[in-house]
Amino acid sequence: MANSLRKASLQSMEAEIESLLRSLESLKDDTSDESRKTLKTLRASAESALKQSRSLLADAYEDVKVKTRETSVATRDYAHEHPLTTAGIAVGALGLLAAYLLCKRSH
Repeated sequence: MANSLRKASLQSMEAEIESLLRSLESLKDDTSDESRKTLKTLRASAESALKQSRSLLADAYEDVKVKTRETSVATRDYAHEHPLTTAGIAVGALGLLAAYLLCKRSH
């Protein structure tokens, strides 16, 4: 859950930076030489921030991928070691789902 929030915030930051870059490009034509230097500095900063956010997003993706793999292996191992418990949990989950759907349907 925290990783998805982190991913969403990184994507939002990336979109904002890209919007800033587009705005800077549109302003570039209407500015003086001194302002153009400032815009180049701003653009370099924005591009650096964009690269950093992409790097963070890639790191977060790798973390999620590794943790998902570890969780799936642990779940598989548990299911093999405790088949009756696993079957009981599955039946219970199906029962809860059916009860939820029946209650939702009656409203």
